[in-house]
Amino acid sequence: MERGSSQARHEQLAQLVTTVAPVTFARDRLLPVHAALKPLFPDAGLTRGSIIGCSGAAAMSVALATVVGASAAGSWLAVAGLPALGLRAASEVGIALERLVMVAEPPQLGETAWANMVAALIDGFDLVALAGVPQIRAGTARRLQARLQARGAVLIVVGNPGQFSCDLDISVQHPTWQGLGDGSGRLARRRLTLVASGRRLGRERRTEVWLPGADGGIEPASDVAADVVLQPVVLQPVALKQVG
Repeated sequence: MERGSSQARHEQLAQLVTTVAPVTFARDRLLPVHAALKPLFPDAGLTRGSIIGCSGAAAMSVALATVVGASAAGSWLAVAGLPALGLRAASEVGIALERLVMVAEPPQLGETAWANMVAALIDGFDLVALAGVPQIRAGTARRLQARLQARGAVLIVVGNPGQFSCDLDISVQHPTWQGLGDGSGRLARRRLTLVASGRRLGRERRTEVWLPGADGGIEPASDVAADVVLQPVVLQPVALKQVG
């Protein structure tokens, strides 16, 4: 009787292990990204355990856009050291505010305390966004990166990544605002060229987006703006005058 009960317990345990075991399929190691950003990523999504660096004039906006898809799909986002981030702006981009936690990083935080804070965020959130990285030792960065890979979180660094080794770097080029006329109008949307590079990419990848778009979120941009109509150029004959 005892043997039968033991065997039943082993079977139940085996079923439980199967249920809670980490999923190893590549597609399940990905968090979704917005369709406009998929061309930048080798697997068309955020790979768990990876570090994404965002740099350039609109790096904060691009960082938020990078995690919009995962946030909308149910992932929790922690943001640290970004006091200038506005909740309204985050909501307009598409971040789910009910799954957003903002951490006010104390000034002059020492390396150990800073590393402990980041480790705690990695343990508790799918997505962690940081405003740059202080001067930390390479060993501290390696330990945090190993923790990130073990927990399956994604780290997004805005600005200088310091000792972290980014899997993908997204830089912003040629930001152009649209909507202003000659002394009138208002800023309506901004077109950005996003360039992705990194060790997982054989070559640079580029895509054009509106960020913010007409509705405040992110939108793919075609090669020619929709409201720009190209008119044929007609050359008029010009009379030549001999001089000299």
